[in-house]
Amino acid sequence: MLVFVFESSDLARAHATKANLAYVAPEWNVQFVAAGNAEALNEHLRDYDLPFCITLQAGDLLHESFLPELAERLEALPEDSAGLIYERGNPEFPDAPLVWRTRAVQSMGFPFFPASDRLPFDTYMLHDAMFALRTRWTWQSVSSSWWKPHIPYVPKWQKKQEEWELVRPILETSLSSNDLVEPQKKAQTSPQISIALCTYNNADYLLWSVRSILAQTADDWELILIDDASTDLTQTKLTDLRQDPRIRIFTNPVNLGKSHCLNLALSVCRAPWLVELDADDWLPPEGVRALLDSAQQAAPETSLLYGDYYEWTERARKGLIFGGIRKAPATIEANDLLRRALPVAPRCYRVATLQKIGGWLVDAPYEGRLYEDFEIIIRLSQSSAFRYVAQPLYHRRIRASSITHLHAEKYADWMKWMALGAANRQGDRGDVPPSS
Repeated sequence: MLVFVFESSDLARAHATKANLAYVAPEWNVQFVAAGNAEALNEHLRDYDLPFCITLQAGDLLHESFLPELAERLEALPEDSAGLIYERGNPEFPDAPLVWRTRAVQSMGFPFFPASDRLPFDTYMLHDAMFALRTRWTWQSVSSSWWKPHIPYVPKWQKKQEEWELVRPILETSLSSNDLVEPQKKAQTSPQISIALCTYNNADYLLWSVRSILAQTADDWELILIDDASTDLTQTKLTDLRQDPRIRIFTNPVNLGKSHCLNLALSVCRAPWLVELDADDWLPPEGVRALLDSAQQAAPETSLLYGDYYEWTERARKGLIFGGIRKAPATIEANDLLRRALPVAPRCYRVATLQKIGGWLVDAPYEGRLYEDFEIIIRLSQSSAFRYVAQPLYHRRIRASSITHLHAEKYADWMKWMALGAANRQGDRGDVPPSS
């Protein structure tokens, strides 16, 4: 039987598992792979023809009695079962399959296990495949006294259980081409909210962002996805998404910047409200529904809906640390927004008001590529009202490679420009016609 052991930085754990398996099951084909290395699993399983395989974590230990117990369970396993989920009994480390039916895994189509670009954490690779198979196969949950899982120490500040509760609903939403295609009735000719997702070289983040939209509890939305002439694998990632009638994809012939892209979204949107979603951020499943509920209660002069957000800090290898909920102020003051560079997320705009003020400025410093969110909020505040929704409606990722962090030194000059009254200028959109 093929057995994968996911390694860790603690080599002693891997050595312990290696020695244990050599003693308990010397006939097993044991492969040590880096944690979250889907490519290695997929290559080994491409032509694998034995009925089952196993996934273990470095530090897991098996008793000799595990093998006869496993053989008995596999003999009784129903043909429609994808495998066995062994219960860890620890809420901070959600149960994942230990034993996989090869035929079930291969039924997902190659590549079987998801690459990291479909996930916020590669540690959830097995859970993603488990949920994907659940749509067509069953799972058997079991416990065993003969399997000792390694439970690593996790500091309380990492909030692993909260992390799982926030990520799980989106993991349960499939991104496979078979599940993505929706009936024509799902194509919203008159959606209530348009989601503008502008991306430039964010192929490694884009699919998780889109997946969060597909996981929404409300379905009266449209996604306007604008690729600002990316040079990475963005277009490849978009291939399957084109099948979904709720998703409208536009590609700029040259890189124009965020403000141009948002103006394009404004010109083609079909809903009365437009919410921005950065390509490396994502929405909680109830986000769109909460914004729509708030929109129904908003006064006619309300131009912006905003709320609290979940904050995540990116570390090495796209690893994320959950920082908790960041509360937004109940009112937004322009001077305070400028002085503190206060993030506002989500930003959901009334389309009619955006059109009235001419959309986003493209003749601002840096051609509207930086701080366009602050500029338009301050401009809107001069003639309209904002409405605060007192709940987290957005997941915000903080990463050192974002365009804002890479150009942090430019904020002081931009703020001086704003202070001189540039917010009252009328901008020229000057958009280059995109291809759709």
